[in-house]
Amino acid sequence: MLWQKGWLETRFRLLFSLGMLSLCSVSLHSIAPSTKTSVLLFLVTFISQAMVITVCAMQAGAGIDTQPTFQAAKGLHGSTQFTLSLPVSRLRLLAVRTAIGWLETAGAIPVFLCVLWFVSPLLKSRTTPFALFEYAATLIVCASMLYFLSVLLATFLDDMWRTWATMIAACALGWLSYNHSLPLSIDIVRATGRNSTLIAHTMPWSAMAFSLALAAIFFVAALKVVQTREY
Repeated sequence: MLWQKGWLETRFRLLFSLGMLSLCSVSLHSIAPSTKTSVLLFLVTFISQAMVITVCAMQAGAGIDTQPTFQAAKGLHGSTQFTLSLPVSRLRLLAVRTAIGWLETAGAIPVFLCVLWFVSPLLKSRTTPFALFEYAATLIVCASMLYFLSVLLATFLDDMWRTWATMIAACALGWLSYNHSLPLSIDIVRATGRNSTLIAHTMPWSAMAFSLALAAIFFVAALKVVQTREY
């Protein structure tokens, strides 16, 4: 029941995110064949990073609150009290809702990259399917940090403010990365951009491990808030 309820709350958000970003990806189709490979791959990574931010902000959910189907709202949804009255622990409520959103995010990333692959013959000729697969894995792991940060924010912010706070946090990370204020080993933005497998041809293992560690910390913190908060 919890899985079905979470899916019904998030499915239209997922379709909306994929639809909007797929339309944006069509712009790659018009890139001139003479475009340098480095420029093309930079555009691909930039669009992919924008996709990750959008999907994480949309899919990270509302903690254990009931999430409106297709909008960011202030205050508690009308059926939140029903959700909290279910005979399950708050840990299970949070874990199921978080898992649904993460699986949707992890599934959206390879789908989006496949769309980029098919709409851009130039991209298809400049990179390999295996390199794109490695990049998808990097994006999924590095997106986990931002996703679970959004989950933590959802435990004490309204859905509308959570969405904005997630995007602001992502922009702040991008600014720090652009100004080289972060060590390369923990720079998640560069791990999915200039140092990604598409451009640097190496897997950013240290940044990926750092992302997973932060994701675990954010989830534990979200659980602590959920277990102590009065709704």
